[in-house]
Amino acid sequence: MLEVLLATIDEDADKSGAKPRIVFLGDIVDRGPESRRAMELVHGTLQQREGSQLILGNHDYLFREALNNHLGDLALDHWVSGLGGKATLRSYTHRMPGWAGELPDMLLPRYAHHLALLNQAADMVIVNGYCLVHAGIDPKRPLTEQNEDDLREIREDFLDAPEPLEKVVVHGHTITDSELPEIHSNRIAIDTGAYRTGRLSAVVIAGNSEPRFLYVSHSD
Repeated sequence: MLEVLLATIDEDADKSGAKPRIVFLGDIVDRGPESRRAMELVHGTLQQREGSQLILGNHDYLFREALNNHLGDLALDHWVSGLGGKATLRSYTHRMPGWAGELPDMLLPRYAHHLALLNQAADMVIVNGYCLVHAGIDPKRPLTEQNEDDLREIREDFLDAPEPLEKVVVHGHTITDSELPEIHSNRIAIDTGAYRTGRLSAVVIAGNSEPRFLYVSHSD
C-alpha cells in the first residue's frame, strides 16, 4: 500500500508540475508483514526527495530502542508479544532474538541504514500553518515546549481539545472513527488503520489551497 500511495502522490503532483515533499507521520513498523520493505521505501524516499522527513512514531521508537540495545528483556518481550513487534522482526529475520542484546547483532550488519533513519527521525515538522506530528500535542503547552512522549503517545487530552491551537495539527496514531481521513476545527487526522482496514491515507498540503486527501486500499 505504501508503494502504491507514493506512486499516487507522484501522479497527483505531476498534474500541477509540483515536486512533492513527503513527510511520513510514523509507525512504519509493526503488525503488518512488510515492515522491512516499508522501511526501505521510507529510506529511499528520503534519499530521493529533497526536504522529505520521517516523524518517529511510538512503534518506530520501540524498534529504534531495540536496535540501539536500550530495551531490557521485559520491554523487548512486551514490544514483540503485545505491540506487533513480532511481525516486524519476522520481516527481517526468521529467528527471534533470545535476549535483548542479541537483536542489534542480528540485524545491524545488513540494516544499519534503518537504524540511522530512525535515529535521525524528527518529532515534529512545521509546514506553514500546520504542525505535523505522530500522535498530537499537549494543548496546554506551546509548540516549543512539547514533551516528546506526548508527541508520540497522546490521545484524549489532545483529541478532545475544543480550543484553537497554535497551528493546525496533522497527525496519525489514533484511527479515525470513520476509518477515513477527517478534518476537525483544530486538527487533521489521517490514520485510517491500514493494518486493520487495508486503507492508507495522505493529506496534500499545497500553498494556500485547502487540504485534500489521497488514499489507497488493498483493492487498488
